[in-house]
Amino acid sequence: MLQHRFIESAKKRPDKMAIIDRTTGRDVTYGRALLASLILARRFQKLERGRIGIMLPTSSGGALAIVGALMGGITPVMINYSTGAAKNCQYAQQQCDFKVIITARPLLERVGCDELPDMVFLEDIMDELSNFEKAIAFVKSKLTPTLLTQLCGKKDLDSEAVILFTSGSEKDPKAVQLTHKNILSNIDSFSEMMDLYNMDNLLAVLPYFHVFGLTINLWTPLCLGMTSITYANPLEFKTIVKIIKEDEPQMLVGTPLFLEGYVKQSEPGDFASIQLTASGADKCSERLRVLYREKHNLEILEGYGTTETSPVISVNPRDANKPGSIGVPIPGVEVK
Repeated sequence: MLQHRFIESAKKRPDKMAIIDRTTGRDVTYGRALLASLILARRFQKLERGRIGIMLPTSSGGALAIVGALMGGITPVMINYSTGAAKNCQYAQQQCDFKVIITARPLLERVGCDELPDMVFLEDIMDELSNFEKAIAFVKSKLTPTLLTQLCGKKDLDSEAVILFTSGSEKDPKAVQLTHKNILSNIDSFSEMMDLYNMDNLLAVLPYFHVFGLTINLWTPLCLGMTSITYANPLEFKTIVKIIKEDEPQMLVGTPLFLEGYVKQSEPGDFASIQLTASGADKCSERLRVLYREKHNLEILEGYGTTETSPVISVNPRDANKPGSIGVPIPGVEVK
């Protein structure tokens, strides 16, 4: 189970940084992340039982809300706030049969979304916590991994882990249910193929409401015990280049649009820490490959996937990159 993998990471290295949040400045160790997710799990169980909406940016708060939902046995329904946030909230509620949406006031202000009746603000939850709630979570966090996993969330790998929505460019967005097995197998296969087990950290700027961001920027580092360096707006190219230079992530994953914005705002040497650059969600141009090659001596590894496949279907291996192709199927995947 995804939350159980997270528990294993947190218990193994509680003092390691889980999230460096460059939007809010709230950095969280694995030990603190475990504590916070246990607190949120208990709170969310009082709000919903089956599913709960989450509309939060790529941040420590967004990550912990998703983990907290699964720790409480609740399925997070990820809501796209990039355009038409209010409409997307109501559509998700109708399609997925839930009421409560966890969000944050700064996000609503940023995207121009009015407050809706069933919204619950993450900052209010954290401000209202009692010492009793904190004490219960603290005691639970000290349990052995085996016992803690028995208490936290669902146990069936085929159970629902998340609901995401397709882009809906031609018709109404489609709700896609992914299981724990779907996402975990994708993480394990992608990590094996790309040799991620020796990676210490990555830059996480992709939104969690897309499967690319959810699997690669959230669950992969949490399951592998890596540090996520998060920033909420992937379009602030200059700021993100500054973050790369200062925080030195080893892995950079993005869409061609984002990757082009970063390389154009960068100077030689800014990406010295990057060991792996991967592109997905759209075709990577030869021009973009040349920019990374000439400015930073980096080869972009292109992959392909869909929401329904959690997402990675194929990718170019690090030691056998073929520019212009989408690579080969990851282990365990057959393509006809």
